[in-house]
Amino acid sequence: MKQTLWHLLKFVIGVGLLFFLYARIKDPAALWQQIAQADLRLLVAGGSCYAAAVALSGLKWSVLLAAAGIRVAPGRLMAYQWLAEFFNNFLPAQVGGDVMRGYAVAADTRRAAVAAASVLIDRFIGLWVFMLAAAVGAGGMALFGRPDGTPFTPEELVSVRLIALGSGAAALLLLAMMAAILSRRLKEWAERLLEWLPFRKLTVPIWHKLADAFNIYRTRPAALVWTALGSAVIVVLTSINIWLIAAAIQPGEITLLEVLTINPIIVFVALAVPLSPGGLGVRQGAFSATFLLMGAGSELGFAVGLLQQAIGYIVSLPGGYLWLRGNRRAASRPQPTPTDG
Repeated sequence: MKQTLWHLLKFVIGVGLLFFLYARIKDPAALWQQIAQADLRLLVAGGSCYAAAVALSGLKWSVLLAAAGIRVAPGRLMAYQWLAEFFNNFLPAQVGGDVMRGYAVAADTRRAAVAAASVLIDRFIGLWVFMLAAAVGAGGMALFGRPDGTPFTPEELVSVRLIALGSGAAALLLLAMMAAILSRRLKEWAERLLEWLPFRKLTVPIWHKLADAFNIYRTRPAALVWTALGSAVIVVLTSINIWLIAAAIQPGEITLLEVLTINPIIVFVALAVPLSPGGLGVRQGAFSATFLLMGAGSELGFAVGLLQQAIGYIVSLPGGYLWLRGNRRAASRPQPTPTDG
């Protein structure tokens, strides 16, 4: 009951944020008219890019699993990835999806530490590439201006420079954290610390398993490089998704390079502020703010955020079907009957 009420509260928070943002729109009727008249072909193309990004996420994860000696059938791995995407969209944070896919592989292979390490490395590399993309995009525009030649206002130029500095610092921090995770010396320091803490008999063996799992990737840099390249393609695909949605509503209001710059910021905000299922309300707020910073208008950002979230729900529905089917199969299995003593 408590868990149900907690999830309900988070949903109410998300809806409340949506209404707060909606109340700040000057002409709601014009907004809904633009959404209703959006180019359906561009929306379908954007949804296809979203689905391709989900599929590619599964493929790049398979590279990390294979490097650790875990072989999962491609169809099964895609099922796990779509299941994770469903939880990403319907739970308060994307971490929920990571937990589900890691748990699924661990249950299949009985190698929980390696599965957890693959998910963690995958997440770190993905975030690092996203932040690096934002830094490169914002830095390029700060130096050379918009691709279409439209000049920035002084306020917009300050925002672009701040995005470049902030995302660049975040990229450096994530890179340092990955290096630390893969560092043998840091693992030794962490083990010494655990020896002094309570429950060391429980935590030290778990740490040993995780440390061994991370060591696999320290000696297999090619897997890390391929994962980073896959993440870069995903940044492009998800950015094209947002750009096509914006073009379907108001063509020419925002360039692809601008979307490449703000897309990682939106992803980071949704991760850092897990207030509602799938970032409902939070995501639209991030879209509104970042579109405003790029001079495209907060109302367009709100509309794009709504449609992008709707597309995410639709694309992730197969994961919900797989989850329900798995639960039904588990429920239909015969349960062992107690025997008389």
